[in-house]
Amino acid sequence: MSQNAHTLNLFFDTPIQLKTVQLVYQYLAAENIEQAQRWAGKLGVGDLAALWDERWFNQAVSSGPGHLTLRFDTGTYDELPLRALETLFAHGLRAAVLEVFYDQVGETERMHFDSGQWVSRKAFFAAHPALRTVVEPAEAAAAEDDEDGHDPYACSKDPAKPIALAALRKQEEKRRREAEETAEAFVEMARAMGKSGKSPVQGLIAVLLLRAGLKGLLHAVVFTAITVLLFKGFWLWMGLGLVLAVVLPLYYIVTEYKELRGDDGDDSNEHADGGERAAAAATQ
Repeated sequence: MSQNAHTLNLFFDTPIQLKTVQLVYQYLAAENIEQAQRWAGKLGVGDLAALWDERWFNQAVSSGPGHLTLRFDTGTYDELPLRALETLFAHGLRAAVLEVFYDQVGETERMHFDSGQWVSRKAFFAAHPALRTVVEPAEAAAAEDDEDGHDPYACSKDPAKPIALAALRKQEEKRRREAEETAEAFVEMARAMGKSGKSPVQGLIAVLLLRAGLKGLLHAVVFTAITVLLFKGFWLWMGLGLVLAVVLPLYYIVTEYKELRGDDGDDSNEHADGGERAAAAATQ
């Protein structure tokens, strides 16, 4: 079964806070929920779920000078530990680096957090230069100078600007909710078409063609608005815009239809190829 492997390096303001969090996670790893809750209470966290999701597994805890390393696995589609990080930042956490290995695609991704915000790798080490030796060990960093010039830590996922963890959690929840709603809508559409005797693939194709037409109409409106504002000849550009409002949607619809059918236009493969492409496009 595919799973995501997480490595979380945590840096605290004081040794007492570090030790308290360490005890919480060590007791969780030992499945001693009562003691884990007791130490979470000493930290000031009343709900243990704010620090740990019961669906996480294979947890392991280790500590080093000034930091704590937490390792655990999750399901392929489980959420990132953003709630735990947000809670820890409210109770003495100073900085953190999260590394996730996505087993399903064989890729690694890193995220850097400072003072309750998701920040870029560059900004993180500008604020905490001494932490590089912990999260990017010298022996691993030396691999950057190999003949391939590969940087093992260039997998950092960086935001355009710092984002508060609370805002990031809302963004992730919204994205996840929209994805679930889209999937449910397609399932319901497939069921409805199945009951009416129509092919769900044809329904998907109709949705994609409608989307292509709306895309063409939007482009025509944007073009007309820009040209009317920037150039002389109001009626000329309005007339051209009206023409484009008809031509562009048709062009996009025909182009999309040809792509769904395949270049060879073989009707015998229309449903199979069109269905696969429609499903792929619908997830974008």
